[in-house]
Amino acid sequence: MTQMEKSKQKWEGRTGFIDKQMLSQSMHDLKGSIYYVAGPPTMVSAIGHVLTDLGVSEDDIQSEDFAGY
Repeated sequence: MTQMEKSKQKWEGRTGFIDKQMLSQSMHDLKGSIYYVAGPPTMVSAIGHVLTDLGVSEDDIQSEDFAGY
């Protein structure tokens, strides 16, 4: 969750952008899973780079961009 100040709903979960630190703290072994990333093109690209930097094979990352919303 980002931009909590714009939310009308209460949120008690984690906030901030998905980055190396967040993924490393949340998941112990990133390899061996298939990752599906969908959203704005910039976010999809950034998450793809984070995953590959953490050792995930590009073959294990599926993505779809949704622009214009």
